[in-house]
Amino acid sequence: MREKPLTVLQKRRFYNVRKIIFLSIFAFVFSINAFGHQAFTLVSSEKKTIKYEDLAKIQKDRTLGKKEGTTLTFTETEIRLVIVTGPEDDMLSYRIQGIRNPTLVVPVDATLRILFVNVDTDMRHDVRFGHVETDFPIAPEIKLTAGSGKLAAKSEDETLNAEEMVITTDEDGIYRYFCSVRGHAKGGMWGNIAVGVKPVNLKEPEKAKHVHSPDEDKSEPPVSAGGQKPVHKHNEKVGEDVKPTPTPTPKHDDMPGLDHSKMKMQMSSVTNIGDPMERESSGTSWNPDSSPVYAKMKMFDDGGMLMLMGTAYLRYTSIGSTRDVSVGGKGSRSRVDAPNMFMGMYSRPVGEKAQIGFRAMVSLDPIIQRGYGYPLLYQSGELYNGLPIHDRQHPHDLFSELAVTYSYKFDGKKSIYLYAGYPGEPALGPPTFMHRISASNNPDAPIGHHWQDATHITWGVVTAGFSFGKVKVEASAFNGTEPDENRYNFETPRFNSFSSRLSWNPTKNWAFQISHGYLRNPERSEPDVRILRKTSASATYNRKIRDTRNWASTFVWGQNYANRERSNSFLFESNYDFDKNAVFGRFETVNKSGHDLVLPHPLDHDTFWVNAFSLGYVRDLVQGKGIDVGLGSMVTINHNPATLTPVYGGTTHGGWQVFLRFRPSKTEH
Repeated sequence: MREKPLTVLQKRRFYNVRKIIFLSIFAFVFSINAFGHQAFTLVSSEKKTIKYEDLAKIQKDRTLGKKEGTTLTFTETEIRLVIVTGPEDDMLSYRIQGIRNPTLVVPVDATLRILFVNVDTDMRHDVRFGHVETDFPIAPEIKLTAGSGKLAAKSEDETLNAEEMVITTDEDGIYRYFCSVRGHAKGGMWGNIAVGVKPVNLKEPEKAKHVHSPDEDKSEPPVSAGGQKPVHKHNEKVGEDVKPTPTPTPKHDDMPGLDHSKMKMQMSSVTNIGDPMERESSGTSWNPDSSPVYAKMKMFDDGGMLMLMGTAYLRYTSIGSTRDVSVGGKGSRSRVDAPNMFMGMYSRPVGEKAQIGFRAMVSLDPIIQRGYGYPLLYQSGELYNGLPIHDRQHPHDLFSELAVTYSYKFDGKKSIYLYAGYPGEPALGPPTFMHRISASNNPDAPIGHHWQDATHITWGVVTAGFSFGKVKVEASAFNGTEPDENRYNFETPRFNSFSSRLSWNPTKNWAFQISHGYLRNPERSEPDVRILRKTSASATYNRKIRDTRNWASTFVWGQNYANRERSNSFLFESNYDFDKNAVFGRFETVNKSGHDLVLPHPLDHDTFWVNAFSLGYVRDLVQGKGIDVGLGSMVTINHNPATLTPVYGGTTHGGWQVFLRFRPSKTEH
């Protein structure tokens, strides 16, 4: 049977049906491509209000990503973000860590703890996370996205509306965060987020001038104190709003805690306003600019900064050899002890270009170590009950530093400073061992301590320095005599010795110094040494591999010249932190006299090269909780020439220790 041909009307209906089916399939495919699945899950959400002045304090608790252009890379699985809306001249944008609409790179299975804050004066905004592959439409779909609700604009009393969310990532891929308010994402209020993958050739939002439209989803005008809403007229001719002049809103570049130039000022070294905080080390010495900072910090509204830091070890240590290492019958080759130091620093601006600072460092060594210190083979220097200490590290004074500084920054990178300490540290030698990142997990003092950095406790010191940015020259007048064995007293300040130092940080990862000092009556245990000339040079390298990995190494050469005799010391130490672990080591060789080692006659007139090699490991049991607690151990191999076999019972000696290390968590700024 032959089929009847379709009429024109039937053909038209057929084509219309086919067109509808085709468009439906296209719309379905488009919806899958645009929001095909839910890549983020909203775990919890809480709306709140905050004051504008509190925003800077809130920023301190965020997780800082590694900046590479407009990309922020995070390696943590717990990430704290603060997202704020754009300033008045760029209202269709977000700011995260001071960057406009950055591309966020996060690990798979990351948990995002987000505080979203709307600082806009007249518009609602939200932030949504989801799968968007195409250009944004005027009104984006939010069905399969996770994020905040639409937050109202800032009120007249400067109260900001915020929402705190916990969002988890469900699978890897390239996604976007955006504002779903009509026209905002299309106008440029969006950014990329890469979960578990590298962002390659991603399209980035462009800055566009926003024009209010009649159908825009704006917030209701804020109510004034008198209960009346301000007039908000619409200009029909130009399609723009004619608004009353709003209360001026500081741009993000002027917001406390977000202005990078001001942040640099607030994060300046306490010693010198012209130096970055990361350079801050013992006395006026420099660390590499990339050095991590383990401290508890507090910023004040007046620009002041308080920083608390320190390290303490609870340990058992034991050294080899058969030598009697006691001093006046006190002390054996094994001991439970707790080397420690605690430091507080405070700085405050004085005008726009000047700063005053205070530094204080204390140690409980006099109480814990007592006068004879802890066992450390080949260590020498200072007295206990009038007897020279040998093969033990002497305790430090209760007050190791009480100093005040004044600094002034000229235009550009030039700055000057004045440092006065009672006690304090002159411009001589490298950063003291307990302040070096390369020694941050090593409980022992170097056996070449008195050749390299023993002047870190000086009863009376004044230092003046001039910094050119990467280069610094400084000179000190100070008391060259080492502290007496009374670790609690305040000694008479004298200015009988002099030193100078040249420091150079060519890049953020390197710090070099060379210094020379002229010390009068330096050693109480060596009254025949009237003048001691100390020369040292050092190089420190620090590399931040990523947020959880850091490698630091230091080489130090120190020389003592007295009574026409020279003796040298060499040190190399390194520390590698990775995640919650650290491996560290130190190698030293020092040319010590028989007098230094308190050897019997006739050995006391000769000199000997003694060596120490240490290797250790520490695992953080608690990390990033304000205080880091690490469980560690270290083994040491000591070597002396065969000539000293009658004294030490051989040429090679082992030693070991186990410890708990306590220090503040690493600060992010």
